[in-house]
Amino acid sequence: MSEQKTPYNQIDFVVKAPRFRIVFSYMSNKGVAFVREYLLRLLEVTPCKPAQIAQYFGFTQHETEVALADLEQHKWIIWQDNGLIALTEEGQMLFDENSDSPHIPTLKECGGEYRMELLDSNFLKKNDCDKNRQQAIELVIEPKVLSESSEIARKTFQNRFWRLMKDDIINLDEKDISLYKIDAIEPKGAPDYFRFTQQFELLPETGEAKERHDVLTVTQQENIQQAITAQLERFGHHDNLRELRNSMAEIGDDDTLKVLFGGTLDFNEFLKVYQEHEQQNGLYFLGQIYHQETLFEQINKILDNLNKKSPKKLYWLAPSDIYWGKQRKIHDKIQNLIDKQKNGYDFRLYLPLPSERNRYEKQEWLNHFKDTSDKVLYGFCEGFLDRNTEILFLEDKFAVVCYHAKLSSYPVTLPIGFMTTKADQVQKISQLVHRYLSSFYHDEGYEMKDFGLLNEK
Repeated sequence: MSEQKTPYNQIDFVVKAPRFRIVFSYMSNKGVAFVREYLLRLLEVTPCKPAQIAQYFGFTQHETEVALADLEQHKWIIWQDNGLIALTEEGQMLFDENSDSPHIPTLKECGGEYRMELLDSNFLKKNDCDKNRQQAIELVIEPKVLSESSEIARKTFQNRFWRLMKDDIINLDEKDISLYKIDAIEPKGAPDYFRFTQQFELLPETGEAKERHDVLTVTQQENIQQAITAQLERFGHHDNLRELRNSMAEIGDDDTLKVLFGGTLDFNEFLKVYQEHEQQNGLYFLGQIYHQETLFEQINKILDNLNKKSPKKLYWLAPSDIYWGKQRKIHDKIQNLIDKQKNGYDFRLYLPLPSERNRYEKQEWLNHFKDTSDKVLYGFCEGFLDRNTEILFLEDKFAVVCYHAKLSSYPVTLPIGFMTTKADQVQKISQLVHRYLSSFYHDEGYEMKDFGLLNEK
């Protein structure tokens, strides 16, 4: 593990990003078409002073200066000694005998679909957006911003036109162009979501939490960062080290409490335990189970060598923690376990519920895992090992334990745990799970804590 960068959690955040059809007119060089045309027409009739031009067109002094500077840049006008402005030879050549209008660059029209997130109004590339908001924490948008999103998009598109060109959000063959005006803007269907991952890291020397990184894919992000902070504060938690101590005692884990002693992670102690587990063909890790690539490499080796004639149970019990499952990587890991069931096991993902009759929570889980087969989604009564311990085990083969430590030293949960293939430990952990799932709780009668498939009740 790198001592320079020690992540302990990774969380996906999403921001609503409506899609807009924007049609705009542009020119391949500076200036405004009708101003050029009619100003050239006037000067073709008679030379004028700047004040006369301003009065004729109703321009301010600044607007007059900008319009004249544009024509002067193209060498179409000249200032005469008497203060009058007249056409140069090049300017005269813009007119021919058969037309009163000068032959100057014309407006071109372009239309496209653009996505803009609603916190800092960043226009986004398509691959920075997601169609769904599952496996993420959605950041809150003010109702006023939602209702005025089209007008915000219009102003932002106009004000940041050059930046959007430079960032390849606006893709045109010509590069030396300027925006003339936005002709139309309209929302298009359901919004996309701007998805980005925040890594939460600690300093190995002290165990203290490091400051969050910037969001690399956007330029403006002050409101995004404030929204993240507000959301984390809303999910504020009390320390649960005492409850975790009880869980560790039940599991027979004497190591992890030493690592977390004092309310922060002791990195030197962590490395000692990590090496001890490695020597015993186990694995000790920091971070969510679904972030552990080495762990899943070991799991896959075991799953690929099962005896299909002796099916086993593979259960994954989720903790009651707001940050669990808030990262797209979990979908890939679950799908991997689903796909390998043909090797000889029955996979169930158990998700915690306050009670069997809580339809809202059930639907929330079904929505959260809408891209996952509902044949593996099970519910169970929350409360297993004080709701803070996650278990993934395959009967007689392996067990993974992950404690979700809520400590005041860290803004989000610090997951830490281990994998074991020792037969006695695997049996003890799997028995803990079976004993809990087959027990009863009282809710308008006695109900089993294993609620079965989520979509059947």
